[in-house]
Amino acid sequence: MSSMGRSLGQRKEKMKAIAKVAHQRIIFSKYKQEIFKKAAELSTQCGVDIAILLFSPQGNTVYSFGSPSVDSIITRFLGENRRLDELRRELHWLEKQVKAEKERGKALDVARKNWEDYINGLGWEELLPVIGKLEELKRNAHAELQKKDVVAASASCSSSMSAANYGPPAEEIDD
Repeated sequence: MSSMGRSLGQRKEKMKAIAKVAHQRIIFSKYKQEIFKKAAELSTQCGVDIAILLFSPQGNTVYSFGSPSVDSIITRFLGENRRLDELRRELHWLEKQVKAEKERGKALDVARKNWEDYINGLGWEELLPVIGKLEELKRNAHAELQKKDVVAASASCSSSMSAANYGPPAEEIDD
């Protein structure tokens, strides 16, 4: 059906700015009340929290509606935004960590490839000193791990003992 056959109530008019300031004030006042009424209905019927802030056409007056209150909703909104900001910062930090680890992995792959090429190019006589150095490195690493285990175990024991309870736990005492 063409727009010519529609009644005035069914015709769609293009939205455009109202030129006269007096008409702007009248329309603003009318729609402001309608918007607040619809917001109250939405809040009551659907159980939603809602806040609306309207600035007058001149910008010198702010009108607000809130259910339960504008302050509580804005506070909640800002709190959620702070948490989102924290999560964004954490995500950014984690993405940087992942990128750094990927680069580190690539560097290790290159180093491993270079090491394999080096080892594969050695003869038996040249491999014997390398094997000795690797065994020494293994012993040193094992010794360092044992030192750390002893330090961690002593820290754990000293923190778990109270002033009145010195000595091994009851289950370790020989009868």
